[in-house]
Amino acid sequence: MIWAMQTRVVSILLALAAFTAAAVDNIEVYFSPKGGATEAIVKELNNARDEVLVAAYTFTSAPIAAALKEAHGRGVKVSAILDRSNETAKYSSATFLTNSGILTLIDSKHAIQHSKYMVIDRGVVITGSFNFSNAAEKSNAENLLVIRDRRLAEKYRENWNEHSKHATTYRGKSGVPPPTTKGKATKAGIVAPAR
Repeated sequence: MIWAMQTRVVSILLALAAFTAAAVDNIEVYFSPKGGATEAIVKELNNARDEVLVAAYTFTSAPIAAALKEAHGRGVKVSAILDRSNETAKYSSATFLTNSGILTLIDSKHAIQHSKYMVIDRGVVITGSFNFSNAAEKSNAENLLVIRDRRLAEKYRENWNEHSKHATTYRGKSGVPPPTTKGKATKAGIVAPAR
C-alpha cells in the first residue's frame, strides 16, 4: 500500500515536472533596455500567416510598424486598437498603420487603454509592460513575454474583440481620415508620411 502511494506521488511529481518544463519551453522572456524585445516582436510578426491583433497604449516603434505593414502586404489580416492619446500624440504609428490599409481603432471608453499585447495566428501572445516604442527598447526598464499557447491566445483574442465593439475608427489628428498615400517608418522610430 505504501509502495503504491509512493509510486503514485512520484508519478504525479514527474507529470508536474514535465508540464512545467513544457510550459517554460513555450515562453520566451525579454527585458529592456536593449534586451531584444523589439527584435523578438518583429521576428514573430515576420512569421505571421493569418491574423495579427494589436492592443497598444503608446505606439511609436518604426520597426514594429514596418513589420505590421509587411505582414499586411503578405495578406495577413492586421488590426490594431490604440489608446486615444495616439490621436493627438506628436509621434504615433496610428496614421502610418491606417495609410498602410491596416484597420486602426481608438479605444476611448476607458480612462486609458493601457493594454500592450499582440495575438498572432490565434496561437502566440506577446504581452508585458513593453510599450511598442523606441523608449521601451532603448531606455526604459520593461519586460516582454512571447507565449505560445492557443487557449491563452483565445482569451486575449476575446478581450480584443470586446474592446473592438466600443472602439472607433482612427480619423487622424484633425478628426478626418488620413490621406491614403503610403507612409514609411523612419530609422529614428518616428512614423512619417512618404515623400
